[in-house]
Amino acid sequence: TTIKNMLALFPIINHANVCDLLMQCGKHGAEPELERCVPILAAHTPDVDRDKALLLPRKVILSVLRHEALSDIDHAYALGRDFLLKESPGLAMAIAKMDKHGGQAPVDRNKRPRIGTEDWYAVEILDTLFLIRNKIKKREMESSRSLPSFRILIICAELFEDYRMDVREKLMRSGCTQVEIVLAHQRNPSLEQLLTFHSVLVWSNADFHDPNSLGDILADAADEGTGVVLCPYALNAAGGGGSIGGRILQYLPCSLGFIEGGEELTLIHNKHQLQEHPECQPLVDGVKELSGGRESMHMTVEQVIGNDHCLCVSKWSNNVPAVLINLPDKRRLGGVAVWNCRPGSSDVSDHGWLSKGQGQRLLFNMLKFTTATKSE
Repeated sequence: TTIKNMLALFPIINHANVCDLLMQCGKHGAEPELERCVPILAAHTPDVDRDKALLLPRKVILSVLRHEALSDIDHAYALGRDFLLKESPGLAMAIAKMDKHGGQAPVDRNKRPRIGTEDWYAVEILDTLFLIRNKIKKREMESSRSLPSFRILIICAELFEDYRMDVREKLMRSGCTQVEIVLAHQRNPSLEQLLTFHSVLVWSNADFHDPNSLGDILADAADEGTGVVLCPYALNAAGGGGSIGGRILQYLPCSLGFIEGGEELTLIHNKHQLQEHPECQPLVDGVKELSGGRESMHMTVEQVIGNDHCLCVSKWSNNVPAVLINLPDKRRLGGVAVWNCRPGSSDVSDHGWLSKGQGQRLLFNMLKFTTATKSE
């Protein structure tokens, strides 16, 4: 009753007195009055007296971090982090990991403290801070992708450096402002790394380090808006370490296929498909002539039927799909495309597309089309 009467003297609670009021509410177990104060602190974490806020009960800190009125996640994260370092120094290593990597709190759900205890509140605060830290990291990565640039990550299990560099140099000449390479036969990139790029280009000519894990990472990146373009031999139906696995298989616009080649093929646009889906025209803009080269190595893939988002934009002259796209949907922000051609040109390989054609432009178009992030 005393607390209730005291709060009645504050028709408008502001950030200058909210910490003092919350301490009294927590001390006397005044739940309804506490619930009135928590949104004020959540909405004004940058403005409150930090020293006073660090003296609040754990229950109050947890309520503030989880409240929908939370307006500044950076200040909220700093408040919760400093609070745990003061109140629960045994969590310092977990907090250091959180600061650096984000991810999930290293707490076994089967060994959590009893609900309502001080230790339980500490663990719940840590869990909530990990969620906030991940939001901060995601915002930072999205911000880096929104820069006036076009950033591409090549993820390839490719042993020949001159082949890798041919692809990279042609993308740079096409207008990409940054093209980096991850040697996927040695390691997988992290999801955090992928999310700093607009699109990724994936192919194999050797075994992937971990094809299933890589496929899961690619699918997660596509969900968040990163464009994904795959080339042979990453779609090999014969299996083995050079064939991509994991969740990205659910997003492919075509089946896996077997390696085929040995004759020169030319690219033919699917006019009927482009007329029905004019939004896909940017994929083939400026691509009037393209030969797959003397060998025209490709995969015997087939377009996915029954999914309106899966389209075949171009075919090879032997009627095998050449350019396919799985358009974004409500769950997945980025497009997933397949260029059924080895990405290196005839400048470095007899198996490459003829460099006098517009293969360079086509690859650039596909990478540009699939990303959900605006670029220049």
